Amino acid sequence: MFDPSAVAGPLVTTVSPLLQSTGAVVAAVAVPALTWAVLVAWVGQDALARAVDHPLRWAGAVAVVPPLLVAYVVYRGERTRPQSDRERLTLTVLLALLSAMLAGTVFAPPDVFAQPRNTVGALLVTLPLFYLLVYRQSEQPPTEESAS
Repeated sequence: MFDPSAVAGPLVTTVSPLLQSTGAVVAAVAVPALTWAVLVAWVGQDALARAVDHPLRWAGAVAVVPPLLVAYVVYRGERTRPQSDRERLTLTVLLALLSAMLAGTVFAPPDVFAQPRNTVGALLVTLPLFYLLVYRQSEQPPTEESAS
């Protein structure tokens, strides 16, 4: 009688590490790329809400040289519009991605395959946490003047 597991056994053992490494490489590329894209989107939205001169120029500058984010935060003006839902969502995702990358780096064992996996796992924890923090912060309690 023919036993297919006798033939597929060596094949399965060679494919499994390959699939593990492919998933780790995809996660290792996708998370920083997504963080970069969300950072650029947040700078653009924040610059528009603050009536900054040349908001697209700031977003492009941060896209090319991310440390310019510090200069943007220092030199941006006062907010001229209230924070929109799109801005809150972008800020939530940005903070969750940054903290998940930090947690994945700090708490992962020094294994090239474990770090991306732990980063994605940390994102599952940080995303709801920052959703609650950003949306709760944006809700202003009614003041005494508006209540009367």
